Amino acid sequence: MMIKQRFVYIGICVLLVLVVGLFWAITREQQCQARWQSTLLDDEALDAQTEGLPPGWIAGAPGVRIGTFSVAGGHSVHMLGIGTWLGLPQIAVHAGQHYCVAVRVLADSPSVTAVRTRWFWRNGTTVIAERVGDWQMVRRWNGANDQQPWSLYHQTDVAPTGATSLEVRYEPASDDRIYLDQFVVRTSHVGSALADVLPESAHYIHIRPWPAGYNAAVSFSYDWETAMGGLVHSRSIDDPLAGTDPVIRGMRMRVGLTNSLKLFAPYHFAATYYVNGYNFLDGNRAKQQFMGNPVFTWATITNGWQSNVWSQQSWFAADPYGDIQSDPAWYFGDLINPVRNAGHDIQSHTFSHFYGGLASPSEWQTDLTAWQALAATRDIAPATSLAFPWSSSAGMRYDSWDQLAAAGVTSLTRTSWNPHLPQYHIVTATAAQCRPLPGHEGMLVCPDYYLTTVSVAGALTLLNDIRHRDGVIDFWSHTEEVTSPAQIAAWQAVVDASAHAGDVWVAPLRTIATRQQSLNALTTRVLTQDAMTTITLTNSTMTTIDDVAIRAQPGWQFVDGHTTEAAVTLLPNIPVTLRIEPHDLHVATP
Repeated sequence: MMIKQRFVYIGICVLLVLVVGLFWAITREQQCQARWQSTLLDDEALDAQTEGLPPGWIAGAPGVRIGTFSVAGGHSVHMLGIGTWLGLPQIAVHAGQHYCVAVRVLADSPSVTAVRTRWFWRNGTTVIAERVGDWQMVRRWNGANDQQPWSLYHQTDVAPTGATSLEVRYEPASDDRIYLDQFVVRTSHVGSALADVLPESAHYIHIRPWPAGYNAAVSFSYDWETAMGGLVHSRSIDDPLAGTDPVIRGMRMRVGLTNSLKLFAPYHFAATYYVNGYNFLDGNRAKQQFMGNPVFTWATITNGWQSNVWSQQSWFAADPYGDIQSDPAWYFGDLINPVRNAGHDIQSHTFSHFYGGLASPSEWQTDLTAWQALAATRDIAPATSLAFPWSSSAGMRYDSWDQLAAAGVTSLTRTSWNPHLPQYHIVTATAAQCRPLPGHEGMLVCPDYYLTTVSVAGALTLLNDIRHRDGVIDFWSHTEEVTSPAQIAAWQAVVDASAHAGDVWVAPLRTIATRQQSLNALTTRVLTQDAMTTITLTNSTMTTIDDVAIRAQPGWQFVDGHTTEAAVTLLPNIPVTLRIEPHDLHVATP
């Protein structure tokens, strides 16, 4: 009996060892760390490089370089900028085979951040599938005494039918500097396929972004600041009027506000006014303090200011502590109701008009909270859209983006545009498409075009261009730039052209972004039987999406009506079914 029990005990132990061993082996293979996996690519060429990336390695923009700070000697890649990426050399693949990638990653920043992969499966030079990996967190480096392992990023995908080569790219989720080392691509036997960027339904239909009948979307917006905002704090960079008396500029902001309202009234267009905190005030004779009366030590000559004065005194020290009657350039509370009563949208240009990429997460939190509190005194809802002062998104930390998301911000504009620093670009006017913010996809970043007397011709050209590709643009300026006859004429030309085009949807930027976010959340299901394909669309949001324009892809038509265009309204969680069939392009539609 004891011998039998011993054998049972031994058997259980062996089984446990086998289970643990199997679990360990599967985990190692899932992490792309098993030495028995065939290695198709490593970073040996990277370690041997002394300048620039090795042949076959590519970067999406400046901000990617080789450095000696590494896991265990050799070299690593240093990547800086949310607008760049690192591409590995292409490797030959076989359809149906599992492939995994792994890399060690570390954030050289006060903030954690995140990284993901993008997989381009090709047949020859043609991309037959594009897929994205999961965002995975990257821990921050804690200094010279930090002995903890770097974060391990790993991801697996399966080569689709027809794939002959693969290119993998690494993308960051913020402007935090990150190090990447010990790259490896291997074959695998475990893991599942990633979802395609384009759903299966995209082979049959194209869901257009704007309401049926519209080929483009335009928002008109203004950065509307009192003397307390960017005017008294002007930088010599990104401010064409830096050095001008802030009181003169504040009064021009008032005049321009009235002029701008007149532009839109005949067409009943709703614009967006991005405002600072002092816009809500009738005055401040009580000497109320805001945001803890901060001193922003980063407001220096090195960072673009004309002097170091604002790095040494309170940001609000210039407040005259008067009211609208005594100091109308400093407080715009009397103009809030005229803007709102005309149907326009009031959103955030930050409370303090600070530099977003230099502000800390706690400064962001304090600023966003102060804006909401003062807006509430005017019955203005918390802002869901934000325009960066000075287009200052360059340098945004991951945890700073966290603060915007936590405050309920869902759309952004005036992000970094400096042509000399493309690694910080999130969107561009030429692309004319809103883009989910990498790593914080609940926020949509929309492109803008600075409308002045010099740029009006380009604005009209861009307007015509986006009408041919479902584009979107936000035309903007400061309200102080709608004061001279020439400035008013420039704005009038673009407003009139948008109205007379007949196919341009004009709405507040927040409204445009909300529609696109709702469409991005659509789920689709495709069922093919015989020669007919059925596509089911489901609106997973809580809001009805009206007049969704859908175009059949070339070679297909809708069974109902035998047309290549359709428009549907999608109620929350109520599926809508479309039936499509092959369509002879050489035969006229009846």
